[in-house]
Amino acid sequence: MAKQVLKTGIPIPVKIVTWILICAGCFFFYVYTFNPSISFPDANLGSYSAKMGFASAGVRILGSVAVLLISVIANNPRWLFITLISRIFIELGDAVTGLILDGITANTFALLVLASVEIWSTLLLWRTIRPNP
Repeated sequence: MAKQVLKTGIPIPVKIVTWILICAGCFFFYVYTFNPSISFPDANLGSYSAKMGFASAGVRILGSVAVLLISVIANNPRWLFITLISRIFIELGDAVTGLILDGITANTFALLVLASVEIWSTLLLWRTIRPNP
C-alpha cells in the first residue's frame, strides 16, 4: 500500500481557530493553576484536594495547548485532527459535568460553543486528510 502524501497542510480557518485555542488555553492555564478566583469567585483553595483539582486541570489545559502548538507549527492536519477529537470529548464531558453540578450556566454554554467550533474544525480537517479516490 502506497503511503498517502498530503499536498496541503492545515486549512487557514482551522489554523486561526487553533491559534485562538492556544491563546485561550494559555490564559486558562494561568487561571486554573495560579488564580482560579478569576473564573470561580467562590473557589475555596483551603484544602489539598481543591488545590490539586485546579492545578491538575491547569496541567491538562497546558498539555492540550502544547499538542495544538506542535500540530500547527508542524502544519500537520492529521495530528491536529486527533488532538481536536480528544478535545471534543473533553469539552463535552466538562459540559455534562457542569450541567449536573450547576445546571445551565454561561460556562456550560461556552463549553458547548467551543465543542461546536472544534467539531467544525475537525470536519474541515477530515476533508483535507481523507484519502482521495
